[in-house]
Amino acid sequence: MDDGRARGGPLPFFRSLRFRVTALVVAVVFAPTLLSLYLRIELPRLVAITLPLSLLLALWLTRRFVRPLEALRRRALAKIREPTPSADLPVQGPAEMQDVAAAFNALLAALAARRKANEAFVADLAREFKDPVATIRGCADALAEAPAGREQAARLSRLLKESSHQLDTLVSQFLELARAEAGMLHEARERVDVAALARGLVVAMADDERFAQVRFTVSGAASARVVGVASRFESVLRNLLESAASFSGDGGKVHASVDVVEGRRVEIRVSDTGPGISAEDLPRVFDRFFTTRGREQGNGLGLALVRAIVEAHGGAVSAASNPGRGATFAVDLPLAPAG
Repeated sequence: MDDGRARGGPLPFFRSLRFRVTALVVAVVFAPTLLSLYLRIELPRLVAITLPLSLLLALWLTRRFVRPLEALRRRALAKIREPTPSADLPVQGPAEMQDVAAAFNALLAALAARRKANEAFVADLAREFKDPVATIRGCADALAEAPAGREQAARLSRLLKESSHQLDTLVSQFLELARAEAGMLHEARERVDVAALARGLVVAMADDERFAQVRFTVSGAASARVVGVASRFESVLRNLLESAASFSGDGGKVHASVDVVEGRRVEIRVSDTGPGISAEDLPRVFDRFFTTRGREQGNGLGLALVRAIVEAHGGAVSAASNPGRGATFAVDLPLAPAG
C-alpha cells in the first residue's frame, strides 16, 4: 500500500487526480492552441482538432475515474446490508480511488473495534447485574416460602437493601459513563479552575471518616483554568483521590498536584504510597469493570469513567507505578484560552 494511504495522509501531488486532470487539460487545450499559433492554424481547424481530443478526454476520465468511484460507492452501500460489515473493500484503481477505499476500510475497522468493545461492555455489565439480582430473587423466594422470624427478616432486609443499593450504583455509574463516552455533547461548558477544585477536594477528603488515617497533601499552581463541565472534573479528581486513598491504607499518603505546563497544558497528578500496580495489570487499569480490590470495594468503573471524561475534554490520562512504591495517575488537559 502507498505510504500516503498507509498513514492516512495525502498522496504526492504528482500522483494525485488534480495533477493528472490539470496535465490533461493543458495537453488538450493549451498545446493545440500554442501549436496553432506556431503553425498559424485558423480557428475552425483548431476546433476541429481540439473537439475530438476533448471527447476522448471525457470518455477517458469517465472510464478511468467515474466508473471506479461509482463501483466503490455501490460496494460501500452494500456494506449497510451486512450484519457485521468487514473492512474488505477492494483497494484498486487510480491512486486517489485506492486512497478513498483505504479510508473506508479504516473506518469500517474502527467501527468493528468499537462494536466489539460495546459487546464486551454489555457482557460485563450483565455479569455485574447477575449477583445482586440473584440475591434479591433468593431473598424474595425465602420470604415467600416460609414466614421469617425477626432475625431472619432483618438479615433478608439488609441483603435486599445492599443489593438494591449495588444495582442503583451500577445503573447510575453506567449512565454517567455512557454519557461521558458519548462526549457529553449536551452539557454546558465553562472555565473551571481545577487547581482550586483540587485544593477543595483534598480538604474534604481529609475530613472523610473512611480515610481518617490517610494523609492528604496538595501543591502546584495557584490557578489552572480549563474549559469543561465543572461537575465532571470534580468526578475525575474525586475518583482519583478516593482510589489512591483506598490503596494507601492506614498511615498512607496521597499527594495531588496541579501545574500549568509550557503555558498551554494543565497537568494533574495524584500519587499514593500504596502497594502499586503490577506490570500485568497496568495496561488494564482504565478498562471497564477491571478491579483488583474485590467486588465488595468497587465495581471497576471509576477509572474507566475518569478516562472517558478526560478524553471528552480533549485530554489524556495515564498511570505509572513501581510495584511496592505506590502509583501515580497523570491527567493532561488543554489550558483554557486567556480572557
